Amino acid sequence: MLYFSLVNDIARYNMINDLLTTRQVQDILKVDRITIYRMLSDGRLKGVKVGAQWRFPAQEIERLLGVGKSEPAQPENLGEETIFPVHCVQTIQDLFSEVSQVSGLVVDMEGEPLTEASHPCAFCQTVLKSPSGQQACRESWRAFARQGTAGRGYLTCHAGLQYLAAPIRDESNLVGWFLAGQFYAQAPETAQQVIAIQNLARRHNLPQEVLLQAATDILVIDPERQAQVDGWPFAAARAVESILRERTGFIKRLKQIASLTQLTSQEFVP
Repeated sequence: MLYFSLVNDIARYNMINDLLTTRQVQDILKVDRITIYRMLSDGRLKGVKVGAQWRFPAQEIERLLGVGKSEPAQPENLGEETIFPVHCVQTIQDLFSEVSQVSGLVVDMEGEPLTEASHPCAFCQTVLKSPSGQQACRESWRAFARQGTAGRGYLTCHAGLQYLAAPIRDESNLVGWFLAGQFYAQAPETAQQVIAIQNLARRHNLPQEVLLQAATDILVIDPERQAQVDGWPFAAARAVESILRERTGFIKRLKQIASLTQLTSQEFVP
């Protein structure tokens, strides 16, 4: 059975320069047909229509899975584990933010962003328009990566907004953090908030009126919702980990197939 399974995988691997059918893409990505069409419509996946059927270049699937193809596949260089499957993770993050209405961001162990922030609030978008504001946000993310390792709960950024950090593991290795935030865990005192925003505006050369107006729309998590919200980023992190497991398994199988095909070709060398 293992032999026939590997033969089938070899045939599948040898199609790397061919066009894949919708069904084959479904099998590789472990998604349904509707998801494939949705990915086509929003640009995450590129394909060509042949008659009434869609066909997909194999390199598109490699791109989604974060598998490089700059050199011929060899067991020692096939699929670098350091490549992060950003497109798949971004989709999970976007869905999380759409449902929860809380901003999401994935950062690596150094606090450097791996994805684009989902559902950012107007207040944070205003701060990020300033170069010094961008730098301050990055410093906050780096601090979150350190504080998350220490098991901290709510984390506070330089602008006074709260975040939660959930660990992301690839097998047993901690590889990053899922940050959910840009909210208040409790409503701030109005006078203190105004003073803090005025100081923030001066520090980053931003218009106070715009920041003050944007602050009125910052989400406040009431005590009844806090227990529920506390679990959201961890659920999202588990979903990201499932993507990493699928990718790791896929890369291992490609390495196994590449190794087998290399050995097979050597047997026929005269």
